[in-house]
Amino acid sequence: CYLHASGIKIGDAGLLFIGHSGAGKSTMMKMLRGRGEILCDDRIILRRWPEGFRIHGTWSHGELPDVSPASAPLKAIIYLDQAAENRLLSVDNAKDRISSFLPFIIRPLLTADWWQKTLDLVEHVAREVPAYRLRFDLSGAAAELILDHFDL
Repeated sequence: CYLHASGIKIGDAGLLFIGHSGAGKSTMMKMLRGRGEILCDDRIILRRWPEGFRIHGTWSHGELPDVSPASAPLKAIIYLDQAAENRLLSVDNAKDRISSFLPFIIRPLLTADWWQKTLDLVEHVAREVPAYRLRFDLSGAAAELILDHFDL
């Protein structure tokens, strides 16, 4: 599926940052710039391969001109919330993971077949990929929090 999200490849790990416009997708890419390869700061492709989920860069950038045709195995989905503190909270409930994910799917020409495939993909993502809610301020400390948490 095609997502309103940003993504970065750090080593052999892909991190997917999801949030509405203004939530901080580009800001997180700026904080992590130089630590990995920015795939895109506004549109990411998520695809299920036999070996697991991968995120793929796209040409459709937002604020940052950095784009890459590279891909990476998806290590985690991180939902963004600007806050006065930096905290990374696990989203453990599958229903919460699904309901948080659905609004950020970019919908092409809608067909019953497309919906079925997409909902199937979302269900598998919710079960198989760790998800987190990142509450972060603009100090840049969130980048270190993420890198430390995921041993990157």
